[in-house]
Amino acid sequence: MLISAAVAGLAAAATRNTFAQLPAGKAGDALDQILAHRLLRVAVPKEFPPFGFIKNGSPEGYDIAIARMLAADMKVRLELVPVLSPDRLPYLRDGKVDLVIASLGKTPEREKLIDFSVAYAPLYNGVFGPPYGGVPESAYFKGQRIGVTKGSLEEEQLVRRLPDAAVVRYENSATIIDAYQKHEIEYIAAGNVVIESIKDMPARDRTKFVLMLNESPCHIGVRKNEDRLLARVNKFLQEASESQALMVSAMIWFKATLPTDFFQRRSP
Repeated sequence: MLISAAVAGLAAAATRNTFAQLPAGKAGDALDQILAHRLLRVAVPKEFPPFGFIKNGSPEGYDIAIARMLAADMKVRLELVPVLSPDRLPYLRDGKVDLVIASLGKTPEREKLIDFSVAYAPLYNGVFGPPYGGVPESAYFKGQRIGVTKGSLEEEQLVRRLPDAAVVRYENSATIIDAYQKHEIEYIAAGNVVIESIKDMPARDRTKFVLMLNESPCHIGVRKNEDRLLARVNKFLQEASESQALMVSAMIWFKATLPTDFFQRRSP
């Protein structure tokens, strides 16, 4: 059933992007609010293919597919709210959305602010560009222009790992790739699946993995103290893994580049 929901969700038109004006609730009753209003508001990537991007005026991508599957499983309407990376946590904490499904990595700092579901997609952040022929020392990148998404986990890792690099910050991965193809930057710091979105084949062929920044599986973000909603999200991910619905979506959006054993869901 979840695979059918995934296929239906991928083909469905995106829901409207305006914020629903729901009455403020107490901590711990988010699930009740969602079910009572039959509406799930989800922050998704605004321009971060293949996780999320705007195509013909509608959000599409892996994270959008997961959001649609979850709403279908909960039998509620879905409101997609495309956001930039720096806005993901503020939108959630301010109550503008119920969940964040936007290639969100888990860090100790973020865990102080919000809660995280079990992982729903494997991801690692690295530096990509012209092949080096080994593992370069950090000194090699001194003065090298490396593009990264502003406010992202990879920006934090890049600055920490390569303090002497010439870090160039962009609003989204699409502008990074455009700058890379125009040779305005030498390298890209991003998640491994972002490189799959490079459509120019010569540029993609010359773009190789150069340096690992960190392992960063994607999790769904939930406000603190919303234990029932978190449990409901984890239940959905467990069942979506067992039915291979997550794998189906990954094959569609990531071109089967992700490890299949990741989707043998572990317990939260």
